[in-house]
Parts: sequence; structure tokens; C-alpha cells
Amino acid sequence: MFVAYDNFVSSAMDTKLILTRLENFEGRIHHMYVCTGGEVTIGIGHAIKTADEAVQLSWILSGRAALAEEIRADFAKVAAAPKGLAAGGYASLSRVRMADPVIDTLAAADVVRFATGVAAALPNWNRYPECVQAALFDMAFNLGVAGLVKFKKLIAACDEAKWQIAAGECHRQGIGETRNLETAALFRQALTT
Repeated sequence: MFVAYDNFVSSAMDTKLILTRLENFEGRIHHMYVCTGGEVTIGIGHAIKTADEAVQLSWILSGRAALAEEIRADFAKVAAAPKGLAAGGYASLSRVRMADPVIDTLAAADVVRFATGVAAALPNWNRYPECVQAALFDMAFNLGVAGLVKFKKLIAACDEAKWQIAAGECHRQGIGETRNLETAALFRQALTT
């Protein structure tokens, strides 16, 4: 279970559920790729903004630690590649790889960062049921916190505990319909809690 983090993150939010859902939808990719939002990405949807940021992460190449120039070269190749390929389409452009323990550490840090950001943006976050927190977290991870707060009718429905309305207001453009349906189902779960 999640531990309170500066009073923003609810102790009710189940990080195992969050990480399982993220990995299901984002995948676990060991090489750099360009996500649907156009950012160079690694692991379980961890965006890498710059080559300098990429160099700060732990990479391997042929069983050894990758050198900074190798990481920068791969970042440049992937960043210049066309957007819209499946993650595997970028594998040949990135020779450096990330090990599972590093991916797990990045994902755990991302959960804390996004949950903290969502909680700061939504004053009633700690009052929402766990399943609603999971749905809102997924949306924030996918859209960014700034993207989530644009869903004003959804947030109003959550604040009023109108879960059926929230389920109807959570549809996102540009993602798989399965992810949208599962997110809506999380809001509907709150009807029974």
C-alpha cells in the first residue's frame, strides 16, 4: 500500500494495482522508443526529455555499463525517428538497454511523482475511493496532470461522488478503447463501495 507522501498521496491507493495496470497498457520496454505523445520513453512509460536526462539513467550495452556518448547517440537516433511506430520499431535504433530492476525503480518513482501531482491538483483526492484514484492516476499518467485537470465535468462528478457520470466523462482521444473502457469500469466500481 502507498504511504502518505507530504499528505498528498492517499494511503488507500494500491501501488501494486497501479503498476500492474501501467505495465499492462504501457508495456515494459528495455530500449528507448518514441511514445504516442512524441517523447523518447523507456521502461513502463517513463519519458526521457533530453539526452542529458538519459545519461543520468543506468544503461547496459553488451553486458557492460553504457558510455555517455553511446547513450546520447541512441537518444538522438530515437528522438529523430518518426512518431507512431510500435515500440519494437525503435529497437534497432537504440543499442543500449535498461535492466528490469532499473525499470522497476523508475516506475515506482513515477507513481509517487504522478500521484503527488494529481493529489495537489485535486483537493478531494484523499476522499476518493481507491478505484477512483486508480482511474484518475491512469489518466494523469497518460495525459499529464495538466491534461487531467482539463476534464472539468469528470472532476466535478468525482467531487460529488457521481461515479456513473464520471465513467461517462473519462474517455480520452488517441488511446486504445480497451484502456478507456477499463478506466470507466474503475469509476463504476465506486458505485459498489
